[in-house]
Amino acid sequence: MAKAEPASRGKVADAARLPRQPTTLPHANHKETGADKVVKGEAADSAPWSEPTNGLRARLALRRSAVVNGTPILTTYLELQNVSDVSNPMKIAWRRNGMVFRVVDADGSELSKAMGPYSGHVFPGQDLVLPYDSTMSFSISCSGLGIPADKAALIDLGGSINWIIEDDEKDYYMEASFQIPQSKRKLDDPTRPWHGRIELPRIQIPLKAPRLNHASIGELIEELGIQMLGKDAAASVRAARSLSMVEDERVIPWYLKAMDTNSYSLKFRALDRLAMFKSDEAFRGLKKAMATQGPDIGNCTTEALAAGSASNIRHAAAGALSRSQHPDAKRLLLSMWNDPYDGVRITVLHALGKMDSEESLELLRRMAKDADETVRNEAKRYLKLRYEPRSSLPLSPSPSAEPICTATARSGPRATGRLPPGTPHHRACP
Repeated sequence: MAKAEPASRGKVADAARLPRQPTTLPHANHKETGADKVVKGEAADSAPWSEPTNGLRARLALRRSAVVNGTPILTTYLELQNVSDVSNPMKIAWRRNGMVFRVVDADGSELSKAMGPYSGHVFPGQDLVLPYDSTMSFSISCSGLGIPADKAALIDLGGSINWIIEDDEKDYYMEASFQIPQSKRKLDDPTRPWHGRIELPRIQIPLKAPRLNHASIGELIEELGIQMLGKDAAASVRAARSLSMVEDERVIPWYLKAMDTNSYSLKFRALDRLAMFKSDEAFRGLKKAMATQGPDIGNCTTEALAAGSASNIRHAAAGALSRSQHPDAKRLLLSMWNDPYDGVRITVLHALGKMDSEESLELLRRMAKDADETVRNEAKRYLKLRYEPRSSLPLSPSPSAEPICTATARSGPRATGRLPPGTPHHRACP
C-alpha cells in the first residue's frame, strides 16, 4: 500500500512504486540528489488538478526517467488527493483498465498508439487507501515496448497503450480519465469506497531535455559518475539513468571508465550513450567493445554464460556503431561481418542494406554464403533489392530477420541480447 502525507503540506508524497519504475518525486524531507537536478523543472505540481468528484481529485505528471537507444523514456505518474470533509479513509479500487488515455497535438489531432513488439508484465492495479487530507503519487508506467532509435519520446502504459513520438518539432499533450463503479461498503471496513468518474486535465508531454546550469553541470556529472561506478547497485542504476539524460561530452570519460570494468550492466549502459557522441574519445569506447570476449565479463557462473554475455556486448556495440555519427563508425561495423555472433552479423547486414557501393555489394555476396540460414536469407534478400526495382520490393527487414531487440534480464545477463538487470524492461531496436 502506498504511503500518504497531508495534502496541506503542499508537497508530493513519497509514494508506492509499481514494478521497475524509477521515482524521483521529492517528499517533504527529501534531500536533492543528482537525479533530482537532472529532471528539475518538470515537477508534478505544474499540472492542474481535476475538479473534485465525491471528495477526490487527480492529475497526471510526466517525467523523463532515462534515455535508451537515443530515445527518452517518459514515466507517467498518477496523483490522487483526498479533499473530502469526511474523516474516514477513502478506498480507491484503482484498476488500469478503468483508465482511458489519449495523446494529441496542439490542434487536438490524436496520435496513433504504437504497434511495436511488447514483452513485459502489466500491473493490473490495486486497492489504494487515502487518509483524510492526504495526497498519493505513483507510477502507472510499464516497461515492455520495443524502443526504436532516436525518437522524441516513448510512453509505455502497458499492452497496447503506448506511444512513440517522432522528433517532428510539434507539441504533444496527454489527456486521460478514470472511472470506478459504485460498490457496497463492508460493515467491518473503516474505509469508505470511492466511486465516480474524473476527467484529468490535459498535460503537456516533456519532449525537450531539462535545462541544466552549465556552471554546475561538471559537478553534477562527477557526482553521478561516481555513483554509477560505485558498489551500491541501486544507486548505480539510478545514477546511470540520470546520467543518460545529460547531453554533454563531459560524460564520455565516465562511460569509458564503465567500459573498463568487467560489469555487463555498466558496459551495456555505456555503449547506449557513447553512440550519441561523434568524438574520437567516444569512438574508442565503441571500438573497444567490439573486441569484448568472455574473460572481459565478470560475475558469470560458467564460461558459456560469459561468452554469451560478451556476444551481447558486441551486439550492443554493433547497434551503437550503426547509430554513431563518427566518420569511421560504419567502416568498423562492416569489419564485423564475420563476427561469431549472428546478432552482430544481422546488424551488419542491415547497415549494408542501406548502402550502394561495390564494397557493400561484395560483402553481401560473402554473407549470402553464411553458415546461419537467417543471415544467408537476409543477405540474399538485400542482394535481390540491388538487382530489382526498389519500388516493387519491400524495404523492411524480412520477418525472419527482424532487428534483434534487447530487454531486461532481471535474473542476470543472458545470451539473448538482453539489457542489464535494473534497466527499464524495454527492448531496443535499431
